[in-house]
Amino acid sequence: MIDFLAAATEVVTRAPDKPRIFMTWLPTLIGIAVYVFILTLIIVGLVRLVKYLGSAKNEQKLIRMELGKLAEEVHLIRKEIKGKNPS
Repeated sequence: MIDFLAAATEVVTRAPDKPRIFMTWLPTLIGIAVYVFILTLIIVGLVRLVKYLGSAKNEQKLIRMELGKLAEEVHLIRKEIKGKNPS
């Protein structure tokens, strides 16, 4: 009788021979998730780079205009200072 109980307890507490399906697929699912995440980062980075390069031409024109305005102001200030102080 005791042998029967010991054998039944051993069968119930022993780990199953086959691992659970979720545990075998878990590393694969994590790998796919990491791959998708990295691919998404690359795509987002490329989109932002294209937007930046597309707007860089307009930004450069605006900076040149502002620089021209500043150069004109400096020229006028120098002319004004030179007119007041003829030394």
